[in-house]
Amino acid sequence: MKKRILGMVAVIIVVITLVGFLGYSLKVNPVNIFSSSTSTQTKQNSSSTWPSLPVNSTPPTAPTGISFDFDRSVPVLLEGQNVPFYQTSNGVTAYFSSYPDLTAFSVQSYDSTFYKLSQFVGNYLYDNKPAKNTLEITFSKPITDVSLTFATIEYHGVGNVDEPSFMKLTAYLNSTQITLVGSTTAQGAFSSDLYPQGTLSFHGNGKVFNQITLELETKNVSTTEFFVDTIVVTTAPQ
Repeated sequence: MKKRILGMVAVIIVVITLVGFLGYSLKVNPVNIFSSSTSTQTKQNSSSTWPSLPVNSTPPTAPTGISFDFDRSVPVLLEGQNVPFYQTSNGVTAYFSSYPDLTAFSVQSYDSTFYKLSQFVGNYLYDNKPAKNTLEITFSKPITDVSLTFATIEYHGVGNVDEPSFMKLTAYLNSTQITLVGSTTAQGAFSSDLYPQGTLSFHGNGKVFNQITLELETKNVSTTEFFVDTIVVTTAPQ
């Protein structure tokens, strides 16, 4: 009888030990799995990716300023959509308009024009009208610097032009009728691409502005049309 009782006690001890071990495993293992999953997810979420786009050529690296490239800003733009429209990027809103023709520019890409422009990526602003028009961009916050890519619609060679026309950027504060901040010009360069392309930049040098106009220089121009892509701005310190 005594042996039977001792045997039963031994069995009970073994059962309790097994139950405790299983309980500990059930508590520990899910935590380890969850932690591992969370760690993996955190690594995946923290990795920064630059979305792929339909392009004319290899996409450039991500710009360091606030970019309006007509691809990644909101709201989404439709191919063929005319100005005026708004675009918001990283808390800054840009309003795109034109004059004297109010719908002089539209959203296009290589898929719609088949123009080889290696400095252009994805969507860009396309000049719809043969008459001379000005593109105007108004920003919701004061900015100190702006740069953009442009192309002038000109052909090189015999019977065409020897050098491209100049693009002009003029910066204002609050209105084109009130405070002129400054202006700059730049000339594109011919290459194996269809049209000459270049980069136009303006630095406020201590002054802020929130509105720019883009147009072809009035002197010695051989075209009235131009394209614009990837406008990058730096906002003034708050």
